[in-house]
Amino acid sequence: MSNNQLPAAGASQAQHFPQIFPRLPILGSDRAIWSGISLEYHLQPPFETPEYALDLYSIGINLGQSFQMERKMDGRWQTEQVFPGMMGLCPFNISHQLRWHGDMNLLSLNLERDLLVRCGIELFNTDRVELLWPMGFQDPLIYQIGLALKAELQSNAIGSRVYAETMANALAVHLVRHYSTQGHRTVNYKGGICQHKLRLVTDYINDYLERELSLEELAAIAQLSSYHFSRAFKQATGISPHQYVIQQRVDRAKQLLLQGKMSLSEIAIACGFSHQSHLNRHFKRITGVTPRTWLKS
Repeated sequence: MSNNQLPAAGASQAQHFPQIFPRLPILGSDRAIWSGISLEYHLQPPFETPEYALDLYSIGINLGQSFQMERKMDGRWQTEQVFPGMMGLCPFNISHQLRWHGDMNLLSLNLERDLLVRCGIELFNTDRVELLWPMGFQDPLIYQIGLALKAELQSNAIGSRVYAETMANALAVHLVRHYSTQGHRTVNYKGGICQHKLRLVTDYINDYLERELSLEELAAIAQLSSYHFSRAFKQATGISPHQYVIQQRVDRAKQLLLQGKMSLSEIAIACGFSHQSHLNRHFKRITGVTPRTWLKS
């Protein structure tokens, strides 16, 4: 199928995926007359889209439960487990196809290319701005901008256009700095992982310490393979991802011990340890003493 035959989604349309998703969005900014950015909120069942291309940049944010997403580009399917809060960036004017298994609770932020071009000129003195298109990453700033715009749209507040366009400019600058081919040339960090992505990974770990975190999950946030992520993380921090997670869990346990509001077994579960003896073993290995002895010292 040629690009001319592909279903297209443009910033001027009331819905950006009317021929692609099986259901229309339950919330959209088409009546808000925002400039440079639009928003849609979708609740979609399991589905496989036709092949399509976008004439804008679209960021999809998972506001629901985990589900499996597959994306086809250049004739190859890429599979990703999409966790809560994880997002993907759809490429500009490139043919691709999606399918997912499980209900999808999706917030879609759609930016006009001209907005990013203007940011590229201001930041890097070039209008040749192209964003990368990672599938499956975490970014707290993008997430908060998405939620803020969704809340603004739902509140129907006066002045929402100025607010939305301010957020759009902040988002565009962030994308050009951290997710463009130009921006990636300026953020090299020791160990092969940029400082921004390292911070995203460590923030994610601390936000979800109580969960069973996988290496693949953390590597996806850094947009690296598991093998390269492990090496890059250790070179950047001096310890492996697993060791870092354990250290953060022990530090969290110290905080909860000092608060004195939870039992040791409750603290163990809250910090991501499977049981109290699991907490005791790692706590003593790192501090040299048991949690009770540490608290008394």
